[in-house]
Amino acid sequence: MIFKYSSKLNKKYWKTIIKHKGMFGMKFPDKISITEQDEKLAKEKIPEFSALWNRDKEMRAGIFKIYKYKLPRILKCYIVTTKTSAINLEEKNILLSMYASVDRVPMVIIHEFSHIAFLEKWSNFCKEIGYTKNGIQELKEALTVINNIGYQDIKDKGYSVHGDIREIVKNMWLESYDLKKIISDSKIINLINSLDTIQK
Repeated sequence: MIFKYSSKLNKKYWKTIIKHKGMFGMKFPDKISITEQDEKLAKEKIPEFSALWNRDKEMRAGIFKIYKYKLPRILKCYIVTTKTSAINLEEKNILLSMYASVDRVPMVIIHEFSHIAFLEKWSNFCKEIGYTKNGIQELKEALTVINNIGYQDIKDKGYSVHGDIREIVKNMWLESYDLKKIISDSKIINLINSLDTIQK
């Protein structure tokens, strides 16, 4: 994993969250706030976060087992000055908040790369079987509960708005270990599509 800071990517992500206003029960800022001190701190986090991560091989294996997707050969993690983390799907890298606590860094990294795997491998299939555009985004969050089973020390709590669905997903995974079966379940499709937590 390569940890970096990019002023351009940081500003781009700020614009993205401002545009969305909020999602999954969170409210986003209404204007960009990036100070020199913020950028300095983000750069200082590079060696700190890098020292906390030595799980490339384990993550690759875990994500392939769950999503049947091979992560890129070179993994990149960009530090951002927002309070939320995210993915840069186009480049298949992740954006990690400089505010992520030390004990949560591994969880957040696996969480975000799981999103890339899901969207790259399964988003077209989800459209074909009836998920809405926003539903696919909701589903990607609900599915990360499987990481708590796939990785012994990971505690991915997700968002409270997905709590009931995550419990169903967890139980279905323990019964079948079959992601396609879970995604295709009509109850899951209906529950996910009924959510409306992504603001525009």
